[in-house]
Amino acid sequence: MSNLRKALPLVVATAFVSCAFAIGAEQKKAEPSAKEEAPRVREARVAPPPSDARQYCADVAAAAGAARNARQEKELLDIEQRIARRTADLEAKRAELQEVLDRYDTLLKQTDERLVSIYGRMRPEAAAAQFANMEEDMAAAMLMRLQPKQSSAILNEMEASRAVLLTKKVASLSSLVGGGKKQ
Repeated sequence: MSNLRKALPLVVATAFVSCAFAIGAEQKKAEPSAKEEAPRVREARVAPPPSDARQYCADVAAAAGAARNARQEKELLDIEQRIARRTADLEAKRAELQEVLDRYDTLLKQTDERLVSIYGRMRPEAAAAQFANMEEDMAAAMLMRLQPKQSSAILNEMEASRAVLLTKKVASLSSLVGGGKKQ
Protein backbone atom coordinates (compact mmCIF):
# COMPACT_ATOMS: atom_id res chain seq x y z
CA MET A 1 0.00 0.00 0.00
CA SER A 2 2.85 2.37 0.87
CA ASN A 3 4.59 1.71 -2.46
CA LEU A 4 1.31 2.37 -4.25
CA ARG A 5 0.98 5.76 -2.50
CA LYS A 6 4.50 6.67 -3.49
CA ALA A 7 3.96 5.60 -7.10
CA LEU A 8 0.55 7.29 -7.50
CA PRO A 9 1.89 10.80 -8.20
CA LEU A 10 4.29 9.36 -10.78
CA VAL A 11 1.47 7.45 -12.49
CA VAL A 12 -0.74 10.56 -12.52
CA ALA A 13 2.05 12.72 -13.94
CA THR A 14 2.80 10.10 -16.60
CA ALA A 15 -0.88 10.00 -17.55
CA PHE A 16 -1.00 13.78 -17.94
CA VAL A 17 2.15 13.83 -20.05
CA SER A 18 0.91 11.02 -22.29
CA CYS A 19 -2.45 12.82 -22.67
CA ALA A 20 -0.72 16.01 -23.68
CA PHE A 21 1.40 14.22 -26.28
CA ALA A 22 -1.58 12.30 -27.63
CA ILE A 23 -3.71 15.42 -27.92
CA GLY A 24 -0.86 17.33 -29.53
CA ALA A 25 -0.27 14.58 -32.09
CA GLU A 26 -3.98 14.31 -32.80
CA GLN A 27 -4.26 18.05 -33.39
CA LYS A 28 -1.32 18.01 -35.81
CA LYS A 29 -2.97 15.22 -37.82
CA ALA A 30 -6.34 16.99 -37.85
CA GLU A 31 -4.97 20.41 -38.85
CA PRO A 32 -4.10 21.02 -42.47
CA SER A 33 -1.16 23.33 -43.05
CA ALA A 34 -1.84 27.04 -43.31
CA LYS A 35 -0.93 27.03 -46.98
CA GLU A 36 -3.54 24.42 -47.83
CA GLU A 37 -6.36 25.96 -45.83
CA ALA A 38 -8.15 29.07 -46.94
CA PRO A 39 -8.74 31.79 -44.32
CA ARG A 40 -12.50 31.25 -44.26
CA VAL A 41 -12.11 27.51 -43.85
CA ARG A 42 -9.76 28.02 -40.86
CA GLU A 43 -12.39 30.13 -39.10
CA ALA A 44 -15.15 27.63 -39.78
CA ARG A 45 -13.16 24.63 -38.53
CA VAL A 46 -14.99 22.66 -35.85
CA ALA A 47 -13.20 20.78 -33.05
CA PRO A 48 -12.69 17.15 -33.91
CA PRO A 49 -14.81 14.62 -32.03
CA PRO A 50 -13.25 13.28 -28.80
CA SER A 51 -10.77 10.51 -29.41
CA ASP A 52 -9.73 7.71 -27.09
CA ALA A 53 -6.79 9.77 -25.81
CA ARG A 54 -9.04 12.71 -24.96
CA GLN A 55 -11.55 10.45 -23.28
CA TYR A 56 -8.77 8.78 -21.23
CA CYS A 57 -7.45 12.18 -20.15
CA ALA A 58 -10.92 13.34 -19.15
CA ASP A 59 -11.47 10.15 -17.13
CA VAL A 60 -8.09 10.38 -15.37
CA ALA A 61 -8.25 14.13 -14.66
CA ALA A 62 -10.78 13.87 -11.83
CA ALA A 63 -8.96 11.00 -10.12
CA ALA A 64 -5.60 12.76 -10.51
CA GLY A 65 -7.00 15.98 -9.06
CA ALA A 66 -8.51 14.13 -6.12
CA ALA A 67 -5.22 12.30 -5.50
CA ARG A 68 -3.28 15.58 -5.64
CA ASN A 69 -5.75 17.22 -3.24
CA ALA A 70 -5.53 14.29 -0.83
CA ARG A 71 -1.71 14.40 -0.90
CA GLN A 72 -1.65 18.16 -0.32
CA GLU A 73 -4.16 17.84 2.50
CA LYS A 74 -2.04 15.14 4.16
CA GLU A 75 1.07 17.33 3.82
CA LEU A 76 -0.77 20.26 5.38
CA LEU A 77 -1.95 18.12 8.29
CA ASP A 78 1.62 16.90 8.84
CA ILE A 79 2.88 20.49 8.84
CA GLU A 80 0.15 21.53 11.29
CA GLN A 81 1.11 18.67 13.62
CA ARG A 82 4.79 19.63 13.47
CA ILE A 83 3.89 23.25 14.21
CA ALA A 84 1.72 22.18 17.15
CA ARG A 85 4.54 20.00 18.55
CA ARG A 86 7.08 22.79 18.08
CA THR A 87 4.75 25.30 19.73
CA ALA A 88 4.24 22.97 22.70
CA ASP A 89 8.02 22.45 22.98
CA LEU A 90 8.64 26.19 22.88
CA GLU A 91 5.93 26.84 25.45
CA ALA A 92 7.49 24.24 27.76
CA LYS A 93 10.90 25.88 27.32
CA ARG A 94 9.39 29.31 28.00
CA ALA A 95 7.77 28.03 31.21
CA GLU A 96 11.05 26.41 32.26
CA LEU A 97 12.96 29.63 31.59
CA GLN A 98 10.38 31.67 33.50
CA GLU A 99 10.77 29.30 36.46
CA VAL A 100 14.56 29.73 36.38
CA LEU A 101 14.19 33.53 36.20
CA ASP A 102 11.75 33.51 39.11
CA ARG A 103 14.17 31.44 41.21
CA TYR A 104 17.02 33.78 40.23
CA ASP A 105 14.98 36.86 41.23
CA THR A 106 14.10 35.25 44.54
CA LEU A 107 17.74 34.40 45.16
CA LEU A 108 18.82 37.97 44.35
CA LYS A 109 16.20 39.37 46.70
CA GLN A 110 17.27 37.04 49.50
CA THR A 111 20.92 37.90 48.88
CA ASP A 112 20.19 41.63 48.96
CA GLU A 113 18.20 41.28 52.19
CA ARG A 114 20.93 39.22 53.77
CA LEU A 115 23.68 41.65 52.74
CA VAL A 116 21.69 44.60 54.11
CA SER A 117 21.14 42.65 57.32
CA ILE A 118 24.88 41.96 57.62
CA TYR A 119 25.82 45.64 57.21
CA GLY A 120 22.98 46.66 59.52
CA ARG A 121 24.40 44.49 62.32
CA MET A 122 27.97 45.72 61.91
CA ARG A 123 29.46 48.37 64.17
CA PRO A 124 29.18 51.75 62.42
CA GLU A 125 32.96 52.31 62.26
CA ALA A 126 33.53 48.86 60.66
CA ALA A 127 30.72 49.41 58.18
CA ALA A 128 32.09 52.90 57.36
CA ALA A 129 35.47 51.36 56.51
CA GLN A 130 33.74 48.88 54.19
CA PHE A 131 31.63 51.60 52.54
CA ALA A 132 34.74 53.74 52.00
CA ASN A 133 36.20 51.02 49.75
CA MET A 134 32.94 50.11 48.00
CA GLU A 135 31.91 51.24 44.54
CA GLU A 136 29.91 54.46 44.74
CA ASP A 137 26.67 53.08 43.28
CA MET A 138 26.75 49.99 45.47
CA ALA A 139 27.47 51.99 48.64
CA ALA A 140 24.63 54.40 47.86
CA ALA A 141 22.22 51.52 47.23
CA MET A 142 23.21 49.88 50.51
CA LEU A 143 22.76 53.13 52.44
CA MET A 144 19.28 53.48 50.98
CA ARG A 145 18.30 49.96 52.05
CA LEU A 146 19.56 50.29 55.61
CA GLN A 147 17.47 51.79 58.40
CA PRO A 148 17.94 55.58 58.62
CA LYS A 149 19.52 55.28 62.08
CA GLN A 150 22.07 52.75 60.77
CA SER A 151 22.83 54.80 57.63
CA SER A 152 23.40 57.99 59.63
CA ALA A 153 25.71 56.20 62.07
CA ILE A 154 27.77 54.79 59.17
CA LEU A 155 27.96 58.19 57.40
CA ASN A 156 28.97 59.79 60.72
CA GLU A 157 31.98 57.44 60.93
CA MET A 158 33.12 58.02 57.31
CA GLU A 159 35.56 60.54 55.98
CA ALA A 160 33.58 63.71 55.28
CA SER A 161 34.34 63.89 51.54
CA ARG A 162 33.26 60.28 50.97
CA ALA A 163 30.12 60.79 53.10
CA VAL A 164 29.18 63.88 51.03
CA LEU A 165 29.78 62.01 47.78
CA LEU A 166 27.54 59.11 48.88
CA THR A 167 24.89 61.48 50.20
CA LYS A 168 24.82 63.28 46.82
CA LYS A 169 24.49 59.93 45.07
CA VAL A 170 21.59 58.91 47.31
CA ALA A 171 19.98 62.33 46.89
CA SER A 172 20.22 62.09 43.09
CA LEU A 173 18.04 59.00 43.29
CA SER A 174 15.44 60.60 45.53
CA SER A 175 12.64 63.05 44.74
CA LEU A 176 14.33 65.72 46.89
CA VAL A 177 16.79 66.69 44.17
CA GLY A 178 16.71 70.38 43.34
CA GLY A 179 16.38 71.98 46.76
CA GLY A 180 13.67 69.78 48.19
CA LYS A 181 11.26 70.28 45.29
CA LYS A 182 9.73 67.30 43.60
CA GLN A 183 10.44 67.14 39.91
